[in-house]
Amino acid sequence: MTIQHDTAKGIEDTIESWRTELLNLDSKQASEKPSLDRWSISEVIGHLVDSACNNHQRFVRAQFCEAFEFPRYEQNEWVTSANYQHCDWYPLVQLWYYYNRQLAALIRNIPASQLATPCTITPLETCTLEFLVTDYLDHLRHHLAKIRERLAVGEAD
Repeated sequence: MTIQHDTAKGIEDTIESWRTELLNLDSKQASEKPSLDRWSISEVIGHLVDSACNNHQRFVRAQFCEAFEFPRYEQNEWVTSANYQHCDWYPLVQLWYYYNRQLAALIRNIPASQLATPCTITPLETCTLEFLVTDYLDHLRHHLAKIRERLAVGEAD
């Protein structure tokens, strides 16, 4: 197995295990904010769509250069701009699910020779494309674990 295959499989397994659970939430539950300064579940899933979108660009572009630079992802501005708080819940979950399926396919196709490409996401430290790929799965799982906590005890971010 390769890091690309393992990561892609991890994404697929994660989204498969979460899709039905998310779709079983009603839109009221998905849009409840634990406090004014914290995201609702809808906003968290929207953030994960935005993360997939940003990382899609990174994963493709970094394959075709010697060193890659990309602007910082301003997560709060993206979530606010998309107004995920008021999006229709079912289509949002489907977008998240299918975008991640596509991202898993893309990751599986990254040539091993490109995984060492240096990547700088301003203003962070330079890392490799391999780190960005594996970190994407960690990030996805982190936010879903926070949703799990919120559903279990009624509060998390």
